[in-house]
Amino acid sequence: MSTSTVKICVVGPQEGGKTLLCKLLAEQLPADRGYYPTKGLRIQEVERIGPGGIAVNVQLRDCSGDFGAYSQCFPAMALDMDGLIVVYDPDEEGKEPELERWHEAFSTVGDARLDPSQCLVLGIHRGRGGEGAPPKFPITGKLTKLPNAVVEVSGDDAVGSARRVGVEVDRCVQHAVTRKREAEENRLLGCLTHPLDSSVTHRALEQGRILSLTPRRS
Repeated sequence: MSTSTVKICVVGPQEGGKTLLCKLLAEQLPADRGYYPTKGLRIQEVERIGPGGIAVNVQLRDCSGDFGAYSQCFPAMALDMDGLIVVYDPDEEGKEPELERWHEAFSTVGDARLDPSQCLVLGIHRGRGGEGAPPKFPITGKLTKLPNAVVEVSGDDAVGSARRVGVEVDRCVQHAVTRKREAEENRLLGCLTHPLDSSVTHRALEQGRILSLTPRRS
């Protein structure tokens, strides 16, 4: 079975559930459920199943929710990013403008130009209104145009919570793999059809690997 690798940034407001999501996927849910804010960036490696049943190594980049403190670091955090998950607590009111700011900041940072299918807006619903209570404030604005979902997470059902989260995250992973593959195919096709315009040829020229582009005359 072939293996692919994708890098996905997990962003959103503080205490939204980003680290909880990553640890659920890695089956590393801690016994201590206290809140410990992420400083800078935390990387979690997990394996998921991608298109056609291929194994996918997923690097989850759990980014700090302190927008102001780390905004200058966003280009480094998003380097070579293949997908984006915006995480929020659907029981917290007034978070939607902040979610839109996170999405805008990361979906266009540096050279990133993510297709909407490579993004996921995910509400981590921890049932704060009581068991079985619906989320109070699911998104209703322009982010509804992106793939989005609300997932119920329970400390008493870590396995079920991980499965529900995984179903939604796998959608983002599969789209990320597909778009990455298409980009690579287009890049290679560009090398074949326009060799002098390709980055590969330019790098070779810079390194002195191509000495002449015209045949020598005898």
